[in-house]
Formats: sequence, C-alpha cells, structure tokens
Amino acid sequence: MRGNQFVKQRMASAISLAIGTAAVLPVYAQQEAEPLVMEEVVVTGIRSSLRAAMDTKRDSFGVVDAITAEDIGKFPDTNLAESLQRITGVSIDRQRGEGSEVTVRGFGADFNLVTLNGRQMPTHGGTNRAFDFADIASESVSSVEVFKTGRASVPTGGIGATINIKTMRPLENPGLTASVGVKGMHDQSTVDGDDWTPEVSGIWSQTFMDDTIGVSISGSYQERDSGEASFQNPTDGPGWENYGGDIIPDNGQHVNKPPEDALVNLPRQARYQLDEWERTRINGQLTLQWRPIDSVTATLDYHYAELELDHTQNNMSIWFNRSGQSGTWKEGPGGVYTPVIYTESEGLETDFPMGAGVDASKNERDSLGFNLVWDVTEDLSLAFDYHDSTAERKPNSKWGTSAYVAISRFGREAATVDFNNDIPYLTYVLSDPLSPDDMRITGSDFINEWAEMDVEQFQFDGEWQFNDRITVGFGAAYTELDNFNSESQVQRLSFGESQASAYGTISDLLTPASLKGIYDEISGGGRVKNQFFLYDMVEVIERAEFLQNLPESNPLHLPLASTGGDCGTGLCPDSNPGFGNQLSEDTIAAYVELNYAGEMFDRPYNLRVGYRYEETDVTSSAESQNYSRIEWGSPNEFVAIASGDTIPSELEDDYDVSLPSLDFDIDVTDEIKLRASYSKTIARSGFDDLEGNLSIGTVLKVESGAHVAGGSVGNPGLEPHESENWDLSAEWYYGDASYVSVGYFDKTVENFVTASKAQDVVLFSQLAHPALGPLWDQAAAALGTDKDTGAIRDYILENFPNEEGVNASTGVITGVVGRDDPAFFDVNTQKNSDEDASIDGWELAWQHDFGETGVGFIANATFVDGDATFDNSSDEEQFALPGLSDTRNFIAYYDKYGLQVRIAYNWRDEFFVGGGNIPEYTEEYEQWDVNASYELIDGLTIFAEGINVTDETVRTHARNQDQVYFVAQTGPRYTIGLRYIF
Repeated sequence: MRGNQFVKQRMASAISLAIGTAAVLPVYAQQEAEPLVMEEVVVTGIRSSLRAAMDTKRDSFGVVDAITAEDIGKFPDTNLAESLQRITGVSIDRQRGEGSEVTVRGFGADFNLVTLNGRQMPTHGGTNRAFDFADIASESVSSVEVFKTGRASVPTGGIGATINIKTMRPLENPGLTASVGVKGMHDQSTVDGDDWTPEVSGIWSQTFMDDTIGVSISGSYQERDSGEASFQNPTDGPGWENYGGDIIPDNGQHVNKPPEDALVNLPRQARYQLDEWERTRINGQLTLQWRPIDSVTATLDYHYAELELDHTQNNMSIWFNRSGQSGTWKEGPGGVYTPVIYTESEGLETDFPMGAGVDASKNERDSLGFNLVWDVTEDLSLAFDYHDSTAERKPNSKWGTSAYVAISRFGREAATVDFNNDIPYLTYVLSDPLSPDDMRITGSDFINEWAEMDVEQFQFDGEWQFNDRITVGFGAAYTELDNFNSESQVQRLSFGESQASAYGTISDLLTPASLKGIYDEISGGGRVKNQFFLYDMVEVIERAEFLQNLPESNPLHLPLASTGGDCGTGLCPDSNPGFGNQLSEDTIAAYVELNYAGEMFDRPYNLRVGYRYEETDVTSSAESQNYSRIEWGSPNEFVAIASGDTIPSELEDDYDVSLPSLDFDIDVTDEIKLRASYSKTIARSGFDDLEGNLSIGTVLKVESGAHVAGGSVGNPGLEPHESENWDLSAEWYYGDASYVSVGYFDKTVENFVTASKAQDVVLFSQLAHPALGPLWDQAAAALGTDKDTGAIRDYILENFPNEEGVNASTGVITGVVGRDDPAFFDVNTQKNSDEDASIDGWELAWQHDFGETGVGFIANATFVDGDATFDNSSDEEQFALPGLSDTRNFIAYYDKYGLQVRIAYNWRDEFFVGGGNIPEYTEEYEQWDVNASYELIDGLTIFAEGINVTDETVRTHARNQDQVYFVAQTGPRYTIGLRYIF
C-alpha cells in the first residue's frame, strides 16, 4: 500500500508546504519573535464518519467498503450487524428482533470470515462457522471494513467477504480521550420483562511519556428484555412433508383434490408460541502500547465478551397424523399441491397438547493478542502478530439450553387449520369443554448443548519499498483451529393417554389464557383467539416428581417413563458433555504481493499482483454410541438397544489451495476511478459436515425383508468451497463526502457440499437383525408373505417359543449373532459436488452531502442472481445457495448546530434459508430505524433512537407462501440516553 500512497502523499505534502509557506512568511517577517500557533479544526459527526468511510473506499486496493465511528464511543448503530446492513451488498439475519449474522453478495454467514484487528476470530455455533455480531458491543469499535475482493495478505475463509472489526489504539489518538454513556432501553415486544432496561458504557484512552506509552480501556454492560409471539410449523418437526397424492382419501370431502401422481405437501404441526428473553451483555477491552523508539511499536490487547440469555416459553399446538383428511387444495407452481384449509378427523392423535419451558445459555469469547511493528529502515517494515482466542457456548441453567414439559387434554375429535392469511387460523373440536381438571402431565424434553472454538494464530508480515513505484509485501502464518461441540438429550416420550398423569393432578397450577389480541400486527391475527393454559414448567416438574414417587396403586400415579438426566427421573437434562465431536484444522500459509504505482496516458494507476498458498490438515475425533442388540417388541419396530459404551474414531485428511489475486485501478480524471479485480477465495465446510461422528436411527423398520433404516456420518475429507471472482467498478468522487459507484461482480463456485449415501453398509457386526434370519424366513414361507411383519412376529412367538432370542412371555424377539445376519444401513454423508455454481450481480451506491446545509443521504441497492437455486417442483435431495437476495438501503441525515438526525430504511427480498428436499424461504422484509442526538453543552449529548419503528413482522414458508413455517411479531424498541466526551 505504500506504493499506492507514495505519489498521493508526496503531492499532498508539496501542496501543503507551498500553501503553508505562502501564508506564514508575511506574518513571520512582521512578528519574528512570536511563536507560530496553528489552530487544529477537528470535524466529527455523521459527515466526518461518511467522509472517512469514503476515503477508505477510494484509497483501497480492490473493492472495500467501510463504516467508521462518528466519534469516540459512538458507532452509528448499537449493533454491528445493523450497521453493516447499510453497506451495499450486505444483508443481515435477525434473532429476537436484533441483527446477528451477515450475508454478503448472496453468501450467508458460513461463507464470510470475520477478523478482529486482522486476526481470525472463533465462533461458538458449534456446527457452523457463522459469526454472531450480537456478542460485540459497538461502543469500542472504531471502524468496520468489508473486503469484497480477495487479497493475498488477508486470512482465508470468506467467499462473500472478509469483515475486519477495528478497535481503538491509544497511540493513534495521542493525549486524553474518553467517553461515558448511559442508556435506557424500552422494548415493546416484552410482556413479562421490565419496561426499561439499562446500559452503561465507557472508554478511556491516555498516552504518557511524550506519547510513547498508551493505555486504553473500554467496557459496556447492557440488559435487554424482549419477547416474541409466533406461529410455528417447525422445520425440525419436520414441518412440511412430501407425499404422493394417493395419501389423500377419495371421501368426497375435498375441493380440488390432488391427483394421485401429484407432489403433495402436508403440515406436521400447528403451534402458537409465546417467548420471553432476558439478555445480559458484557464487553471489555484493554490495550497497552509502547513505542520505545520511533521505529518500533508494541501492542498488547485483551478483549472479552459475554452474553447471557435466559428464555421462557408457553405454547399450544396440534399434531397431525396423516389420516382422515379433508379440505380445500391449491395447485402451486410446479404442480405442487398445498392445503389452504386442512382438516383431520379420523384416526388422529387425540391429544390437545400445551407446553412450557425454562432454559438459558451463555456465550463467552476472549482474545489475547500481541503485535510488534518494526520499521527496520525507511524502505523495510516488519510485523509480527500473535493471538489466542476462544469462543464458548454452554448451558446456563439447571434445566439446560432447551427445555419443555408438556401437558395435554385428551379427547380431541377434529382439527382444522386455515392457511389463507399470513398467520394460520387453528380450530379444533373437543369431546367436552376445556377444563383445567382434564389437563394431564405427558412428555418432556431437555437438551444441553456445548460448543467451543479455539484459534491460535501466528502471523508474520513484511513490506519492502523497492523504489518510488514498487512495493513488495510478503508474509507467512500458522493457524491452529480446534472446534468442539456436544449435545445431550433426555426425552420422555410419554405423550400417550395411558402414560399421562391422572386427571386433576395439576389443575391448581394452571392459569386460563387467550391468544386474543396477541397477533394484532399480522394479517389474519385478529381471528386467533384460542383458549389455553399458562403454567410454570418448574412447578409442573415438582408435581411430576411427587407423582412418580407415589405407589403404582395410587390413582394419581404418573408412570416413570425414564430414569435419565442428572436427577434420575427424566425431568432434567444430562450435564455431562462427554467426548463430543472434536475437529482440528492446522493451516500453514505464505503469501507475496507486488504493488506497482505507474502512469498510463498521463493518468496514475495502481497494480497489485498477489499469490497465497495454504496447506491444511484436518483431524476429526469422535465417540459414537455403541449398540448391543436389536429387539423386536412391536409389529414393525426393531429397536437398536444402546450398550452404554462408545466407539472412538479418528479420521484425518488434508488439502492445499493456491489463491492468486490481481487488482487494478486508474484515476481517469481527478474525480473518476475505474477498478478491475480478479481473485480466488475459499470458504471451508461447516463442522457438522466434517465431523466423523456416526449416528443411526434406533428404530429399524423392515420392508419386504430388506432393512431400510439409515445412519449418518461426517466427511473430514471435504474440499473447501473455492470461488473464482471477477469485479469491475466505476466510482465518481464529486464532493468532499459525495460519490456515486457502480460495480459488477461474478463468482463461480465449486466444491459445494451435497448429500451422498452409501447403501447396505454393515456398521455393527453384533447387531444381528431378527428379520434377517431363519426364523423370519420360516414364518414368511408358512404365511406366504414377507410384508406383514405383525403376523410374522406372532407366528414366531407362537411356534418358536423356545428358540434363542425368543421371549414369548414379554413378546420380545432378539437377533442372535451367528444365526441372524447383521443389520444393513443406508448411511448418509456429504461429498463435494461436481457441478459449479455461478453468482453475479450489480452494486449501486450514491452518497451525497449538501455541503453547509448539514443535509445528506445514502442510497444503495444490490441485485444478485445465481443458478444455485432450489427447484420447488422436485422432492429430490438438492443443493441451493442460502441467502441469495436483492437488497436496498436509504438513509437521510441532518448534522449541524449540534443536532444530528438520521432516518434509515432497509429492504431485503425473499431468500432461501436451507433444506435438502423441502426448502425454507424467508419472505421479503423491510425496516425503518431512526435516531437523533443534540449536544446540550460542549461534550454532553442527549440522544434517542428507535429500531423497527413501524413494527414489521417476519414470515418464512416452504415451497410457496401457503406453506407457512414461521410467522412472528416482535415490536419496536426505543432507547434514550446521555453521552459525555472528555
């Protein structure tokens, strides 16, 4: 970069010297004895921030966009993700109404790399590489840079972009600078939380000993209470399921009945849910710098972030059983049929369940780093950087990271869902009116999740200025990444009427409630008025444990469905993470860059050629559950019984990549710049695809004598996604803080991960299958069928009661090793696709400042297209690129006389979320945000902001909008506060 800046700096210095000399000499001649005093004018606020971001874009190699702090401790938004969405080509995903992950140029969070001061940061997703920006408070951030084109000197991992978060360094701002702020937040989405929650933040930076030693400290503490009211047909339910039209009975009760050969999607569940969260976020940073001589600067810094999330929920739902259907059907694109009114009234699940949950999680991240820069000579500079960073997610409650206990009213006779509005309308028929005396304790589910990632990184960089035009950059790095994730689940599947507690056992714990008025911001929400019961999960658990201890003869007895969990009753989680899934990536990298500053047709241009080479070793270690036998205890369920021990495994692989890059820019006039870039970049596969943990479905069914159950295992031999990138752009800088830019990008990506299957694999030699042996064969021959498993089982129990593995008294048949063949599995895994995917698009941006009026605006739009899209007419497993969507932003601002006002609009088009054979799409979304501040006295500012002030809602669906997965309203949130800058 020195080569690029040398000509500009030399010219600027000459002009400054000439102007300064002309202005100063007459005065100096008249007042020779008086010292020269020059007044420094410091420009702050919105316009200075936009000017700094524009300068970053203009002076950088390649395509780089940036956001800079308006002043110390004052980033444009309280959430970094919400600031990033203002950048052209960047869109965000929201959780609990707050920005969390970013998508750049259509590539989701897994395809983007986040660095902190140039260091690769760990994530705590466990199974993915997505960085959650909600962890990081914005007050200590000085700027965020988005590198959209590849460069050899930047760590790999970002196909969409590499996003670098920069924090304040004291020696870059000599003297005392400090800021303190207090805020009060009012989140209208919460029902049970506090009306106002506090936030306190502060930064202090000082330099000593003639600005050779610097210290900066920053910290923030924030509480936020929020809520969400939603309708869910959960994707892990699995929500919508594929069927042939022959599943719809010809009973004369259908309008536009699907033909038998049609692809029909049916809902699995209809659930109304109310959630409440309490979030506490703590951030702290300490930076020490020492410059013993002008040519050496040492920096030691430590960063800490903590986020605690406490969650409670209540819900009511209906499960569907795929029988007795009637209703009205719509044929959608591709011939896919969807019910717009769907009823089940025969052979259905007779329960009317409700659920309550209490759980909590805690995210922690810390990073300790050391950096040393040595300007060896005027032409040679060397830098060494080291950091050790960790991100961890763990349970923060005795009830786990996800927990619920269900109650149910039995005697449901019919259920209907109307999908004609944005939120479905659920009705049902009960044998008797809803009463607390009829509610009974049923099943429960407790999950604990652990995730930890450690990144230790050594980086060495050098820059040699060969002459006025040529600069050579070079460097090497070693990165050791260790990722761990684990999950435990304690589940009581006692949802049946015979397994529930007695009538009246919890009537005193229930509070009648209604959904009337809850969904007032969603189309059709006024129809939702369902009655249900609220209750405290912990109180129900205490009652359930009391009932379990009663003698079986007691009519109130609750059958003991499980002895799992730390408590031994099945009504709590398992707090032992076990061995889990462990994956390590050791990467060695080296790079070289040549920067050349020249002239073409008397116009200055810059050329940079780079090459990066990396070698990565991958090791996946896991412990998989072992199994001892297969038991045949009901007509068509062959159950693999866990042995209580595990099978250790370790899989290794490696790969190398060569990543060239080329950047060219030319100033065709003093205001207009043209750019062209070419690069290759990579993004590594998600950890869930790489980890070698083996899992199987424990219920092993048989069809026509052949085993059809499956398993899954990761593939650590996956190659990284590799993208070949082209960028062209034109930029017109026509004012002090005004510019227009137009850019085109094209990416061709190979090695996308797709599903693969290995068929008829023997995974456990000891798992003899009772349907793959002589007893089954003799029974099938005698009965003349191998399809009626219930009849075959009864025949074996009756005719071979004394055979090994046959227990006629219990009705259980066990496979016998040596007599019966072992079970075969169809194992799902992942592979790199042989097909490439192409993504291209346009980025348009216009930033205009109306000079001394204080008024200005920013407008940008991104139009992106690609061929890696989901075919909604197919029910086959397929790959599509998540996150691909157009975006628009508009920001209007006023900044003068101490008053700052900003109004921001963001729009994102519908985009694909994921799904192998049934897709999920998030529908288009727009949001308005406003903020304003006024400087009361010098340094003291009062401010207010509103997020989502028009109370927009979120909705997702499957193949078409009638197939709703999720629809939710949160609400706006408002903040008022004071900030003082010293």
